[in-house]
Amino acid sequence: MTVSSRLRSRRSPASRFLPAVRFAAALALIALAAVSCRQLSVKGPDGSATGEDVLWSGAVTDSSARVVARLADTSAAADVRLAVTSGAGTPSWRDARRIVGTHPATNPHVHHFRLTDLAPRTLYHYALEINGVIDTTRTGRLETFSETPFSFRVAMGACAQTGSRHPVFDAIRRTEPDLFLHTGDFHYEDIDVDAPAPFRAAFRNVHASPEQSALYRSTPIAYVWDDHDYGPNNSSRRAPGQDAAQQVYREYVPHYPLATGSGTHPIYQAFTVGRVRFLVTDLRSARTDNEAPDSLKTMMGAEQKAWFKDQLRAARGRYPVIAWVSSVPWIGDDADAEDRWSGFAEERRELATFIDSLGVADQLVVLSGDAHMVALDDGTNNHFGRAGEQGGGFPVVHAAALDRRGSVKGGPYSHGPYPNRSSLFGDNDGQFVLMDVEDDGRGDVCVTWTGKRYRYDDDRLSTLVQFSTCYEPVDPPPTAGGSQE
Repeated sequence: MTVSSRLRSRRSPASRFLPAVRFAAALALIALAAVSCRQLSVKGPDGSATGEDVLWSGAVTDSSARVVARLADTSAAADVRLAVTSGAGTPSWRDARRIVGTHPATNPHVHHFRLTDLAPRTLYHYALEINGVIDTTRTGRLETFSETPFSFRVAMGACAQTGSRHPVFDAIRRTEPDLFLHTGDFHYEDIDVDAPAPFRAAFRNVHASPEQSALYRSTPIAYVWDDHDYGPNNSSRRAPGQDAAQQVYREYVPHYPLATGSGTHPIYQAFTVGRVRFLVTDLRSARTDNEAPDSLKTMMGAEQKAWFKDQLRAARGRYPVIAWVSSVPWIGDDADAEDRWSGFAEERRELATFIDSLGVADQLVVLSGDAHMVALDDGTNNHFGRAGEQGGGFPVVHAAALDRRGSVKGGPYSHGPYPNRSSLFGDNDGQFVLMDVEDDGRGDVCVTWTGKRYRYDDDRLSTLVQFSTCYEPVDPPPTAGGSQE
């Protein structure tokens, strides 16, 4: 464990000889740890949000995007519009386009803005116009994708304390990703009631963090939950607040079109960036209990699994790279049955066998969170279909934890694992992964994953691991670089 230098310097030799001094020092360190943890949170002493505004973007394509806003200090009668302008440098709002939003049927306080007819690969700035006045104190930006193959960067991460103010969020923002892929545990509220209010408050608590809100306003998001932001620890479709969680996700998140549409249903979705197809699965709200017999268990559920297989079939002849977002670890021994794919061995074998039979293993990569570690397997330890060592072999990438204490799940991995470093004093490091895609449209699509650690003790970003591989093109190539169907 790491002890920060500022605390190490306060130790006195007397503490080794005087029990009273030792006891007092221990109490002081515990108190300091509690203060340190509190400094990384923006929740009030009663657990309520200390900030109420939400403003972020997502569902970006080559010609469209979505912005979701929630304002605490405006009345229901206020005229709220979205001002949008394009160009590098400081935005000029004089000739900004105004967009009228809509409200989700379940929440009149949230505004949904649909941006259409955007130009490919163009930087757009947005701000809220309230009763004719543009609020330039909180503005956002997004860059559309290209309509043809192009190179881009995705930042990946998971697992952050509710309302965390950890410097890792600023570190991610400074890497200037085109997209931030959040693979779960957006907060740790572990909500166990079927009521929308605590789920809404959780989103507001997260956005109350200046560091997180700055990231989410500067970088479009694609986000799927895991257990702690969907329900209690190790949640299944029996989570008490499942309907409320699904409702509020649709209210607050600028998501890509959901395969299940509106209402209270699982939130799986798919989208395309360049020649990479992302398949985002919901592995909580369709899963059976972890304790059920393996032969009866499912993580995806029948409908989602059919959709997933259809997506793989459609991607086989179109996209060189298929990135499957699985919020929980894929690699692990069958006997290790705690809340991940190793505990759903029959379904994992079914999916792996299907992937082998379809012939898409050479196109596939799995992107995961949950475990508080950065880890990567180049395919050496990934053979779970009926073909055994002759099948599978696709890479698996883990990106976590954004600020939580380190842990290791699954494996073995060819690179790592690197659990997040933790301190007795609450100053945990922060970790994420950069996914850099190089694509000139003429040949292979080459991808590099770089595991990064923000070192809290010396305030710097270090590299944990780096791995690159190239994917051969397939025919016919995709015709659009930002599809969300």
